[in-house]
Amino acid sequence: MMFRFQNVDGQIFRVAELAHMGGEGRDPQEEEGGDKRKEYTHSVPILDQVVRSAVSNRLDLCCVVEYRAMSAMGLAYVSKKRKVARMDLANRALCFAYRNPPPGVEKTPFKDIVKLVKKKDGSRPKIGAVAEAASSFKNVAGTIGRPPGSKKTTKPEDRKLMQTFKKLRPPGAGVDARAVHSALPKKIKGKISKRTVIRRLADKGFKPEKKINKSDPGPALALKRCAWCRKNSDKDARQWKAKLHAVGDIKEFTYYPEELQARFQKLRAPWTYMTKAEKKLPAFVRPKRWFPRKDWKKVKKQKVFGFTTSNGKKLAFFVPKPWSTEQWAVAVKKNVKPFLKKAFPKVKTFTLLLDGEKLLHGPAARAAFKDANIKIFPEWPKYSPDLNPQENVWAWAEQKLRKIEKSGEPFEVFRKKILKAVRAYPSAEKLVGSMAKRCRMVLDAQGAMLQK
Repeated sequence: MMFRFQNVDGQIFRVAELAHMGGEGRDPQEEEGGDKRKEYTHSVPILDQVVRSAVSNRLDLCCVVEYRAMSAMGLAYVSKKRKVARMDLANRALCFAYRNPPPGVEKTPFKDIVKLVKKKDGSRPKIGAVAEAASSFKNVAGTIGRPPGSKKTTKPEDRKLMQTFKKLRPPGAGVDARAVHSALPKKIKGKISKRTVIRRLADKGFKPEKKINKSDPGPALALKRCAWCRKNSDKDARQWKAKLHAVGDIKEFTYYPEELQARFQKLRAPWTYMTKAEKKLPAFVRPKRWFPRKDWKKVKKQKVFGFTTSNGKKLAFFVPKPWSTEQWAVAVKKNVKPFLKKAFPKVKTFTLLLDGEKLLHGPAARAAFKDANIKIFPEWPKYSPDLNPQENVWAWAEQKLRKIEKSGEPFEVFRKKILKAVRAYPSAEKLVGSMAKRCRMVLDAQGAMLQK
C-alpha cells in the first residue's frame, strides 16, 4: 500500500511497502535536479485505523489514514488528484460507431479501436476507456429532481402546514418562515426546509408584506407639506447643518410586564405573512394600543425628550407626568440652554426644529426660548413626523431597547435602559443634513407620507 504525507515543516515524502500495521515503511524521496536521494523510515504502530476501502485509482493514494493518527505523528494528510486526459466527443463517437456497426458489418475489436482513436493529450486510451465510451455514448442523463408538477409535500402535509401557520399567526401577529417550520410536527419538519414553507404559503397567497403604519395625510396637509419642502428645497445637507442647529421631539416608551411581552413581540412586528386582501384589514394595521383595556392597564409608560444637534451631540432626559408648558419652560432653562451652549460655544442664537405638540410652543415656552436666544424653525407642517429627523432616533432606540430588555425585569431597570438606548444612536451627525433628502422625497411623492 502507498501513503502520501506532508510533514508539518512542509517536507513531502512517501511511505511505500507497508507489510502490515506493525511494520515499517521505507521509500527514498526523489529530488529534482540530481541523483541524490534521502531515505525516511517511520514506524507505523501509531496508525490506529486504516480506512477499509481503497481510494479511487485516480488518486495517487491507495488508502486513507485517519487524521488523528497522522496528527499524532506530526503529519498532515495530502490529497492530490491525478489529472487524467479523456477522449473528446468525436473520438467517443468513433468508439461507439466501431462497436455498433450497421447490419452485416462485423464489430471492430477493442484492441484495434485503441489504435484508431486518441485522447485529448494525443495518447492512446486503454481498452476499458474504449469499452466505456462505446457503451455509454448514447446514454441520456436522467432528469434531476422531482417530475414536473410534483411537490415535496402531500396534500395532508400542506393542510397541516397551513393549520400551524394560522395558529401561530392570528390576524395582525408577526410570524416568519423559521417560526412556522419550527412548530411543524417532527416528521414534516425533517422532510422539508424553510424554503418549502415559504413556497406553500405563497401558493395560498400569503406573502411577506409590511404593515400599513401611517395614513394618507389628506389633500390639504399634503399641499402644506409640499409648500414647506419647496420653500426649503434650495438647501443641501451642508446648508441645512449650518442653518438648523438641532432637532427635538418627545417619545413615549412602554414597559410591558412579563405576561404581555410575548404577545407584544408578535403584534408590534413591522411585517408578517398576509394576503393582499388582509393588508387593508384593521388587524393588520399597526395599532396604537396592542391589548384590550384590562391588559393595557398593566403596562407602564415613560416619556423622553430628545435633542440631536447638527454636529452629532445628543441630549435625552425623562419627562414628568403630567407635563405642562411651564415645566417645559423650566427644562429649556435647566437642560436645553446649557446643552446648546456647550455644543455650539461660538453661536449666539440657536435655531431648533420641534414637533408640533402645543405645550412645546405655549406662552411660557416662548418666553424661555427668548431668554435662551432660541428660534424655532418656521412653518413646520404639523402631523409630519417624517420631516423631523429625531423620529429616526426613536425608531432605532425602540428596537435597541427591545433587544436589551429582559423578561421580568422591574420598571426602574427598564427606565435606565431607555436613556442608554437613545444615547447609543450611531448616526447622530447625519440627521440634520438628511432634511435635504427628505424634502426632495416629499416633493417627489406629492406630499404623501414617507414610508420607512
